[in-house]
Amino acid sequence: MGSLQDQEPATPSYFLPVNEAEAERLMAQHLVLIDSLDGRIVLPDIDLTQPGLKILDSGTADVFAGHWISELRKKLPSPGIHTYVGTDINPSLFPKTLPPDTSFSVHNISHEWPSDMHSTFDLVHQRLTLPGAAPTPLSQVISQLFALLKPGGWIQLVEAEQEGPDSGPVFQEFLDLVRGLFTATGAGWHYARDMRGWLEEAGAVDVDECVVDMAFGAKNPNEKLAEMSARCTAKAMDGLVKHAKSKLRF
Repeated sequence: MGSLQDQEPATPSYFLPVNEAEAERLMAQHLVLIDSLDGRIVLPDIDLTQPGLKILDSGTADVFAGHWISELRKKLPSPGIHTYVGTDINPSLFPKTLPPDTSFSVHNISHEWPSDMHSTFDLVHQRLTLPGAAPTPLSQVISQLFALLKPGGWIQLVEAEQEGPDSGPVFQEFLDLVRGLFTATGAGWHYARDMRGWLEEAGAVDVDECVVDMAFGAKNPNEKLAEMSARCTAKAMDGLVKHAKSKLRF
């Protein structure tokens, strides 16, 4: 199938606009998520100190392009010992200057990955990206991602359950909007609870789930994160409403 560079550029299909305000919102979301994970970026039991690993960040522009890769490199005693690949549907977000161990390419996760990438990665990471592949079946997207792993490799998928027990009326309205949008696009709002089964169907073993609460607004004990998370939710709601009206004609 050739390399990613041989593919025709994909047409961006983000639910929200790609601009500075959205980048700031995603950074706030990132900080809340990492805080809920106690600062952990990689959850699988993989020895990142061993040299020569090949690591993929699919949907790498979820904050600023390559942010997850950059943060991972900072946590390693010798960041240059691995090879990092970032892919995203929108190349306009790719950084202009890269370390020699990092590369970026265009890829739409709803499409099959190039055959020369199959069975080549020790770690595949993807975060808050999966529903954007709809109407392609999300189980197919996960199976295609899993095919990129070497035998013994790890895949880390981070997604939201779209549930908020004891939420206030405003946040509940936000969740209802997200559920309605994902249902209309074909992703379904309950996809996160199905991911374990999809991974096992793809051939994964030693599958583990880590469920954490992301504290938004007043529920976050950190005053700075409380303010940032409240603002990022408000910005997301505004963008999702516009998307729903323009694309789905709600």
